[in-house]
Amino acid sequence: MAGFAQWLAAQRIRRVIFIAGFFPLPFLGVLSAATVVMAAYLQGPRAALIDCALALLLVAGLASVSGSDPALLALSAVATWLVWIGLGSLAGRSRSLVLAVQFAVLLGVLAMVGFLIVNDDPTAFWVEVLEKVYADLERQGFTVQADIGEQARLMTGVVFAAVLGGLLVPLLLGIAWGCRVEKRDFGLQLRTLSLGYVLGGIAALVGVAALLGVQTYGMLLVLGAAFALQGLAVLVWWAHRLGWPRLWWLGLVALGLLPTALVLQLTLLSAVGFVDNWYGLRRGSVPPAPR
Repeated sequence: MAGFAQWLAAQRIRRVIFIAGFFPLPFLGVLSAATVVMAAYLQGPRAALIDCALALLLVAGLASVSGSDPALLALSAVATWLVWIGLGSLAGRSRSLVLAVQFAVLLGVLAMVGFLIVNDDPTAFWVEVLEKVYADLERQGFTVQADIGEQARLMTGVVFAAVLGGLLVPLLLGIAWGCRVEKRDFGLQLRTLSLGYVLGGIAALVGVAALLGVQTYGMLLVLGAAFALQGLAVLVWWAHRLGWPRLWWLGLVALGLLPTALVLQLTLLSAVGFVDNWYGLRRGSVPPAPR
C-alpha cells in the first residue's frame, strides 16, 4: 500500500488519469475520489484544483467519444471533486482525521436537512421516483412486487445514509494513502476516531424525537451510519490491543455480504459507537480522541 500511494502521489499525470479514468465507473469511482482527497491532503487545495481541472478536460473528452453528455458529466465531476478537495484540504491542514470525519458527517446531515427544506413532502417525492424506476424495470421485463408507500417513507434516510457512506469511504482511503506517503500512523488515527459530543447530542435529540413520535424522516439512519464508523474504530482498537490476526476483518466483510447480517452488523456497530462516544469503551495505552 505504501509503495502504491507513493507511486500515485509522485506524478500529476498519474493522479489525473486516476481521477478522470475511474470517475464514471460504478464502485470504482471511490478510487477517483480518494485520489482527489490524497492530492488535497498532501499538496493543498491549489494543487488538487489543478489536478481536477486537467482531469475535467479528460473526462469531457472521454464523454464525447463514448456518446455521453459532456456537460452533465462535467457538472457532476465539478460538484463532487470540490467536496473532496475541501475535505482533503481540511484533513491536510489540521492533520486530524477526526476533524475531517466530523465535518463530513455534519455535511451529510446538513445535506439531508436541505433536502427536507426543499421538499415539503419527501414521501410523495420518493413515491414518484420509485414509480418511474419500477415502470422502467417492467418495460425491461422485470416485475417487482413492493409496497412503494412504505419504501418511500424510508427512502430519505436510506439515500442520505448511503450519501454519507459515499463521503466517508473515499475520505478514509485518501487520507490513508496520504499518511502512507508521509509515513504517518493512519491506524492510530482510525483507532482513536470519535464523533464528539456535538454530533452525539444531535443523535440523542433525534432519537428522543423519534421516540416521541416526531417525524424525523430517517435521520437516525444517517446518524447511525456515522456512529457505525465509530463502532468500527472501537473494534479496530480492541483488535490492535488484543493482537488479533491481521486478516480478522475479512470475516467481518464476508458476513456483511449477507443482507441480514449486514443490517445486524451496522446496528451493533452504531450502538457500540454511540455508547463509546459518551462512556468510552477504549481504555488503555492509546490516548483518547479529541472531543
